[in-house]
Amino acid sequence: MQMDTWTTDTLPERDQFSYWKEVLCEAYIALDPTRPSSGAFAGTVTAQPLASVNVTTIASTRQKIHRGRSEISRMPAEVYFLNLQIRGQCRMSQGGRSALIQPGEFSLVDSTEPYLNDYCSDDWLQYSFRIPRHLLRPHLRNADRVTATSVSANGGVGTVAVEFLMSITRNAHTLSPTAAQLSHSMIELVAMSLGATSSAIEAGEGSARKALCASVMNHIERNIADPELSPAKVAAHFGVSPRYLHRVLEEGSRSFGRTVLEERLDRCAQDLGSARKETISEVAMRWGFNDLSHFSRTFRQRFGKTPRDFRQTEARAQSIG
Repeated sequence: MQMDTWTTDTLPERDQFSYWKEVLCEAYIALDPTRPSSGAFAGTVTAQPLASVNVTTIASTRQKIHRGRSEISRMPAEVYFLNLQIRGQCRMSQGGRSALIQPGEFSLVDSTEPYLNDYCSDDWLQYSFRIPRHLLRPHLRNADRVTATSVSANGGVGTVAVEFLMSITRNAHTLSPTAAQLSHSMIELVAMSLGATSSAIEAGEGSARKALCASVMNHIERNIADPELSPAKVAAHFGVSPRYLHRVLEEGSRSFGRTVLEERLDRCAQDLGSARKETISEVAMRWGFNDLSHFSRTFRQRFGKTPRDFRQTEARAQSIG
């Protein structure tokens, strides 16, 4: 899929902010940005379409972005902007509500009504999703009261939604074959995290379970070195019961114990096959094994060799190559 990029980096200082105003209009919608001081301004936007949703990454120095009545009449598009904070802070205000979103949180604004995004930091980064209003609004139980409210990764569907949004943005360039299904699942998850209608909750349960399964797998990979990684600990992170966690993984043809064991063994094999000067026990313990006999036995079952033989074979292959 085509990815567009805009940046002020290559422009003279006097032209940077005026160019930035044009960028926001082209990449998003008619907006009125202001900044606290004159001088140099740094800003970058990358945009990637995902079926009916547009996914962007935006970063800049401190600014405020306002959409007022004049901007609405000039460009009356009917979309929601979901902004997921990655770095820094942003205060999003609309309809008498205000949400200060921190890294790992998101909030929504409606382009048909005035709003203000106040980027409070000089070093901030957001993932922003432009969602057609007619696709999301029917799923929301209280559509007029959910904008400028914060959703965080504090367990349950909020955690799943945040991790799903992050994964989509980081991998948008590879998602073309499944873009329509992913954007549909994303809309269902966002609605559920903001407060969905009963019919939307029922329809979105399958998407939520699939997304939870993917999020659990990513969480395991990121925390595989933790020797105390357990179903109870991971379930608590996502705000679900261990029993529900196992059921979700089984639906995705996964097993928690098998996934953790195989991921740890693969990491150990990578290190044993490298030129790192470490003992086998040091490698095993780094990736969460605290029983060396169990490690040696399961390693041999997976790779057909003891860890020592595996290391020697890899060393000989590298010396020949």
